[in-house]
Amino acid sequence: MRTRFAIASIIDSTASGAWPPFALLFLVNAQHLSVTAAGMSLTVGGLIGLTVGPAVGMLLDRIGPAKLVIASNVVRLAGFAYYPQADTVAEAVVVATVLSVGDRLFWTSNAPFAKAVSNGERDLERLLGRQSIGRFVGFGVGSALVGIMPNVADPTVYNVVNYVTAALLGLAGAILLGISAPANPTAKAGWPLVLRDRRYVAICATQILFCLASVGKYTVLPIVIINELHKPAWVAGAAMIIGTVVYVLVQEPVLRIAEKYPRGLGMIIAAGLFAASFAALAIFPATPVIFATSAVMSVAEALFSPLSTAAAADAAPKEAQGRASALFQLSWGTAVALGPGLLTGLMTLGTTTLWLTLAVISAAAVPAVIATQRRPLRQSAQPEVPQPPRADVQK
Repeated sequence: MRTRFAIASIIDSTASGAWPPFALLFLVNAQHLSVTAAGMSLTVGGLIGLTVGPAVGMLLDRIGPAKLVIASNVVRLAGFAYYPQADTVAEAVVVATVLSVGDRLFWTSNAPFAKAVSNGERDLERLLGRQSIGRFVGFGVGSALVGIMPNVADPTVYNVVNYVTAALLGLAGAILLGISAPANPTAKAGWPLVLRDRRYVAICATQILFCLASVGKYTVLPIVIINELHKPAWVAGAAMIIGTVVYVLVQEPVLRIAEKYPRGLGMIIAAGLFAASFAALAIFPATPVIFATSAVMSVAEALFSPLSTAAAADAAPKEAQGRASALFQLSWGTAVALGPGLLTGLMTLGTTTLWLTLAVISAAAVPAVIATQRRPLRQSAQPEVPQPPRADVQK
């Protein structure tokens, strides 16, 4: 059971991880939407999909995570299979909505599913760590496509990416068939318990700031490099690949160091690294600076993703884990949904405005983190519902 989950999660994370850096490029270069229309399509569809979050949290408490993860594979398979036919804004919105619903199903249920099939806390960390590496390998694949595809005139070649992604998601879902994971029948508390916890809600809101920074790198940076800065496509691909390699290499040592210090300090450092990187891009967007900031932002992601997830897990009301997980995932989903439309809109004002806005958003995470740390976190040896680090802007 554990082995099947590990194989399926690596296939899933690698396939879906390739999409974020490729999404805008696909809609603009293959489906011939404008950059603004493509960004707004992703944003509107993402926001509509977010509305299923509360229902997913309730389902997770009632029926357990296994069925929801398999359902997410089916839903996302359908979305990617249809994407090559979506050549209007309306159709792009519909497909983005379907994929957003699939993402809510998956990310709300993924960590509880991994916990159910793992052999203890350390084994759980290894499972989630491998899944995270798979996702960043997917980012590397998507980044390589960003470097190659603009030189390809035939849009059919772009469509192959969607069909392959759909097939891999279907394979991952098939591998998981027959695996069960228990529900949480004791979780009888409703949404009011979660929403009245102001500190937990603040932690989730702070996560939006970090996630917008991540979306700025993985979703918008490639299209800015190619379409706005008019640099060779290989620069965009190389920047994303450099960031991917750095993340995979530094994740474990960075977290070992972070364990020696308060959790909030690591998150503050991550916010500072993001802010400094975006400011550098605004001032001097030369190729060496693009490569360096991609690496620095990967270090920031290696810090904020696991630390913020652990902070949320420690602070979550234990009587409503499914609903709490859904609210935390809503913060990721909100950033992923708002990011493309917000950031491509800022692109119309110039790349300097775009990067400086992201620098301010990142810097705003510093006082937000400090505010959530004013009361000590409930201590536990390990978070009850940990989650692998995220670059998506699904995350």
